[in-house]
Order: sequence, then structure tokens, then C-alpha cells
Amino acid sequence: MDLRLADPELKLLQEAEVIELLNQPIYLRVAMINARDGTPLVHPIWYNYKDGKFFAVSNRNGTKIRSLRKNPEVYFLVDITDRGVRGRASAKVIDDSDYATKILTQNLERYMGSVDSPEAKARLEIAKEQYSAIEITPHFMATWKAEIGSF
Repeated sequence: MDLRLADPELKLLQEAEVIELLNQPIYLRVAMINARDGTPLVHPIWYNYKDGKFFAVSNRNGTKIRSLRKNPEVYFLVDITDRGVRGRASAKVIDDSDYATKILTQNLERYMGSVDSPEAKARLEIAKEQYSAIEITPHFMATWKAEIGSF
């Protein structure tokens, strides 16, 4: 994991702290270029992080997937009040409904606690026909942590 200090006034997160942060059910914000008109977009997405990659899903006919197909280079951010991780990455869109459903199942369990709710079941049904998987591989991660009350 290539970790860099994001802000010289703050402290670097250690690898274990990065993993702890990325294992929390918070949003991954992904900045990309809109395929339609070239303007910037930022999308919050559910994800899971494993083996140095973020795994997410999205509707294969939506703006996010169209934009990632056209330009897979992204910038990402995961943060909470006093710490965060950001960086450049490459996104890979994979049109495999079974794989997308597997990732969605993991993300529903992570964010909703189970796949048993009517909403979770409905999303899984939609995924079977309409979702693509997204693998986001960071080129680097810039991290920071602040000690609350230190300013």
C-alpha cells in the first residue's frame, strides 16, 4: 500500500488505521469526468475494500458507468471527522451480473446488516439484470489524521 501524507500539518495514518477506516460502512466518494459533457462529477457509493481494491456496483446504463468506460481515471475520498484517505485510481467496469450481484450482496450486508429486507431483495433482483461491477485500484493513498482539539 503506497501511503503518503495528505497534509503536512496533520499526521499520516498507518496501514492498520487505513484498513480500519476503510472497513467502516461510510461512503466512498468518487470523482470522475462526465462522459456526456466533460464536466466533473462526484458520486458517493457503497463499497467494500479488499486486497488493495474498492469493489462497488452501479446501473450499467447510468452516467457513472458510461463515464468510467470513457475515462477510467478517478480520484477517491473516504473520510470521517478527524481522518481520511484520498487518492488517484483506475476504475474497471465489469459487465458480469453474477459478479455484480456478489459484490452488491457484500455491500448490502455491510451497509444494511443483511440481505433480508424488502429493499435489499429488490436491489438484488435489479442487479441480476442491470448492474455492472466496478473495481477501483488506487495508484496511491494520501492519508491524514488530526488530533481533535489540537488546533
